[in-house]
Amino acid sequence: MILSEARQYTNTISKGSALLEETKILLRAWQPAESLDEFCGRVLREDFLGKMTAYRARDIVRRVFARRYLRPDNQPALLLKRLLEGSHSGQLFSDLCLLYASRNDDLIRDAVTHLYWPAFSEGRLTLSPAYVVDFLRQAERDARIPAAWSEQVKIKAARGILKTMADFGLVVPVSRTRRELAHFRPTDRTIVFLAYDLHFGGSTDAGVVDHQDWMLFGLTRTEVASVLDRLSGEGWWLAQIAGSVVRITWKFGSMEEVADALAR
Repeated sequence: MILSEARQYTNTISKGSALLEETKILLRAWQPAESLDEFCGRVLREDFLGKMTAYRARDIVRRVFARRYLRPDNQPALLLKRLLEGSHSGQLFSDLCLLYASRNDDLIRDAVTHLYWPAFSEGRLTLSPAYVVDFLRQAERDARIPAAWSEQVKIKAARGILKTMADFGLVVPVSRTRRELAHFRPTDRTIVFLAYDLHFGGSTDAGVVDHQDWMLFGLTRTEVASVLDRLSGEGWWLAQIAGSVVRITWKFGSMEEVADALAR
């Protein structure tokens, strides 16, 4: 397997999988004006995360929540909090957590795009820790893991990857050592959010259709063009797509407007 760009993996996945419920709790408690130190202190004092050690709670706040949702700025947390306040805590929320987690952890991104989706396309029915460990061994050979991990660390990371995939709805646990591939597809609202996110992030209209983030959701360029055209008919934008020519008239002027529209 050859990746199109150099990536280096960390073992942060062992600190926390998707942690969707913990993320909801932290988002509801988080205040934009607080520093990370202040927020972390309040999480510990007020015991938001329940029965866990202070070390574990601090790790979740700093190495998972802050890494995924407060980088490079706090817009991910602001938008997710907005959606939660609109009672959107189902698959839309989960899909967006996958998006933000993958943007800040190359191991999660590549495990989904270069392990899960190829396995799905090949018709594999299950994924095992051993299969993921083989992926990590290849990553060591390709220098994506800068310092070799022990076999025990690779096995722990493989289990963390499979747990993360299960939490995000990509696989279903069928035994202690096997995960069945699910027929996963993003919701239409996820597609609306991501299209606008790419647009406001500076992508051209053609760049929105071609962006690598769609790979997380198993969508090819042709499929993206088709779904953007379909959602155009639902009033989210006006899209004109013919081959490589893409013109989109966007309806909303900010991601906050998009989040509010999705929350309704």
